[in-house]
Amino acid sequence: MTLNWRAVFEDGRRQLLDAGIEDASLDARLLLQHSGNMEHSRLISLWPDPCPSAVVENYLTAIARRIAGEPVSRIIGQREFLGLDLAISPDVLDPRADTELLVETVLAKARGSKIRFCDIGTGSGAIAVSILKHRPEAECVATDISPAALEMAKRNAEYHGVLDRVEFCLGSYLQPLRGRFDILVSNPPYISRESIAQLAIEVRGHDPLLALDGGSDGLDAYRAILAGAGDVLVKGGSIFLEIGFDQAAAVTSLAEGAGFLQVEVLKDIAGHDRVLSARWPG
Repeated sequence: MTLNWRAVFEDGRRQLLDAGIEDASLDARLLLQHSGNMEHSRLISLWPDPCPSAVVENYLTAIARRIAGEPVSRIIGQREFLGLDLAISPDVLDPRADTELLVETVLAKARGSKIRFCDIGTGSGAIAVSILKHRPEAECVATDISPAALEMAKRNAEYHGVLDRVEFCLGSYLQPLRGRFDILVSNPPYISRESIAQLAIEVRGHDPLLALDGGSDGLDAYRAILAGAGDVLVKGGSIFLEIGFDQAAAVTSLAEGAGFLQVEVLKDIAGHDRVLSARWPG
């Protein structure tokens, strides 16, 4: 017996609910849209119609992957970030709402429109692409140690029409940079090595280790970035860093020790310390 689209959706939703998946209805809908290669409005219009067997098979496979702990964004290969659809792959960190605050802080505090900024450890390019979309006169250099990540970032930059304003450089943190920048921004790896095993399966099982592992105390990336930031910032330039909820004091100390002024920490919607900003003298 052939089921209609609504019945197929309900079957998947029920499986997710039984597995204790939060947002089961949303996840089930997104996975069915992906399996049928269609938008939400089209899916609703097909509710009473028979669902093709190939779609049902793909959908149930996707539901099983979700129950096993794979995030929806990984299954469909896409994540919405600040209203932009970004392609993602196993080679890049899955962009999250915490990082949206980082971008919003840069946009709120950046002086002028013709800024030159560097996105350190760009991954999917979420930060670079978002800032460039909101600042049409800005220019960016985006670095990453992973060639595969840079290819994904290029793909997203091209899709969103900003490829002509960003240069992608392979290398670790600041190492490939030449010239000076108005702004440095980064969501670096900041999970302590021993804490990675305690992360949710959606994170530790699917985000690349390179994007998570911040060393024994989670601060290795901050040390590397802050130690050399003054060599690539203009006088009066700014740095913006995403930080772990318990890292504000440690990263503030590193920033001040490197010579930064006006260090400020912003909290996310949950009330956790999440973004550190600071100004280089001049």
